[in-house]
Amino acid sequence: MEKESSLCYTVLVGLWECPEIYGMGFFKMEQDNLWLLGYPEEFYEKAVLEPDFFVDLNMDQIVAQIMAERRDYDLRKYFNRMPEDISATKKRQVVMQAVGDPKLFEGLIRFSEYMQRARGYAADYQTAERQLCRRKLLLDCGMQYALALNVLSEAFLLILPCGKQEFPDGKEGETNNLLGAFAKKFCRYMEGKEFQDFYQDTVSLFDEFGNMRFQVEFVNRRMRVVPAKGEETEDYFDKLSALFPENKEEGRIVRGQLENPFGAGKEVGELEFFVLTACQKKYPESFLKLRKYEQNYSVLKKRELTVQMREKGLSEQVRTPGFFEEWVLVFEQQMQVYLAMELFMRRVRKTGYPLSYALFTKEGDTYGKDSERRDMHSDLEDNLLKLCKAYDLALLLKQKSAEKPVVCNDAYYAGQERFLVVTGPNQGGKTTFARSLGQIVYLAKMGFKAPCAFAYMPYFSGLLTHFSVEESLETGRGKLKEELTRLAPMMCGERGRNFVILNELFTTAATYDAYIMGKRVMAHFIDQDCFGVYVTHIQELADKKEKKTEGGSVQGTQIVSMAACVDEQDSHIRTYRIVRRAPQGVGYAYALVEKYHLTYPELKERLSGILQNQ
Repeated sequence: MEKESSLCYTVLVGLWECPEIYGMGFFKMEQDNLWLLGYPEEFYEKAVLEPDFFVDLNMDQIVAQIMAERRDYDLRKYFNRMPEDISATKKRQVVMQAVGDPKLFEGLIRFSEYMQRARGYAADYQTAERQLCRRKLLLDCGMQYALALNVLSEAFLLILPCGKQEFPDGKEGETNNLLGAFAKKFCRYMEGKEFQDFYQDTVSLFDEFGNMRFQVEFVNRRMRVVPAKGEETEDYFDKLSALFPENKEEGRIVRGQLENPFGAGKEVGELEFFVLTACQKKYPESFLKLRKYEQNYSVLKKRELTVQMREKGLSEQVRTPGFFEEWVLVFEQQMQVYLAMELFMRRVRKTGYPLSYALFTKEGDTYGKDSERRDMHSDLEDNLLKLCKAYDLALLLKQKSAEKPVVCNDAYYAGQERFLVVTGPNQGGKTTFARSLGQIVYLAKMGFKAPCAFAYMPYFSGLLTHFSVEESLETGRGKLKEELTRLAPMMCGERGRNFVILNELFTTAATYDAYIMGKRVMAHFIDQDCFGVYVTHIQELADKKEKKTEGGSVQGTQIVSMAACVDEQDSHIRTYRIVRRAPQGVGYAYALVEKYHLTYPELKERLSGILQNQ
């Protein structure tokens, strides 16, 4: 293991001496802290509550399934806050593509497993009461940490050949500084004397204890531990079982409780502790090294004591492993976001539905092979936003049968267009369509693949949503006042370029009042340079003619009318297709009237029959 690890360090460090790597200009030597998501942990500490739009867009359901892929980690805060600049988003895309490499992915999973074990031993080390057990746990913790870093260095070798990197989709590009710069700092850390000394001390001492051989002798119902005489040692559990057969019959002796005291177990049992104590007398030099190991690689830290801890007389200071590097722990934590997304995307890809990284306005040429995707859509120069085959990801995850496929739709804004006004029948897919656009904007801004075949859009500063809710009995406000109360914070202050989704506003107001208020709301967001979607039954809002209102005006060219389609042969059947077209001009409620035989002629005929019978 030592030879392989040294070779790994030498090769990895040699890569960074390559002039091609240094020529990239990506890596800043003076940068002390590197964060894989583009921001330090402090950036996410305030993201305790999920964004307001999560429930409206069903993003809470999607994120819950993503986090479930790495349930051993608490990743919620990373999804609750989006990047604030396009450079961070683009860097995340490159890291995400690199993580998609199968070999690198498996290496990162193994690294995480070792780190989880190391942190588990560290927690047990802090709470262990027996001195020998505590020292043993620290050695186990150090060994798992050393193995984790060795696995990580091998994983970096897979993606950092001297020169360029081959991505899974065939795109060649230079390693981005989020992953590459960390790899550089990581290599220098492993090359340093401090880590090399720690690694050698840990591996040699762990092997020394692992190579100890002893045997347990039973004489006159007494047990003693002595060094082994030969290569093979007898299983002392079998001797105990033979010595106390009645206990075996009653199930009082369990093999799982009798572990090797020098193995990578947790807190040992009474019998193992006896063996460990006896071996301390037989191998005093080894245990002296173990004591020095704790002195060299543990530190005292203050901790907050609870009332129960004070009652037990516990000290305010606790020993903790001193070899953990904070930036490595942060890397491990933030890397789980990428691993969770990769596992989640693998599951989605099995359904056959597309996933795509977003291109951002005037940024398409910076994405290497993605420029080919841009060339396939020659109208992008005239489009400010274009989405192809967009679908509701939350709906897809709920779909249990392939017999009811999720319908994909296209959407685009061109020229001065800013708002899509979606009209159509109830249960026609209007709200689902709006949700799918919001999900794409969120995931694209996060730097992840979005539920569509192609995405080209501005880099929005945020997402604002307003979906209809039931009246609040607690506040005593009517539904209209409740809507206005929730809408007011969205319209206050300078919001900048946001993506806004409004769903069924002012349904309890008179039609004309709802029209005037809806027009003013859209005019406000357009003045703020926002893009948006307005789902409504008020077809006049989709009128392309200029309509001036007291609070402002909206040019007809800024409004796009889209409508949910029904089957050409049967208006009762919903196709869930949303297309750019003018409103039908006929209320879709009439389809419901026909469905339940409540048309005027049918009612007249039934009423006349009732009167004749009377």
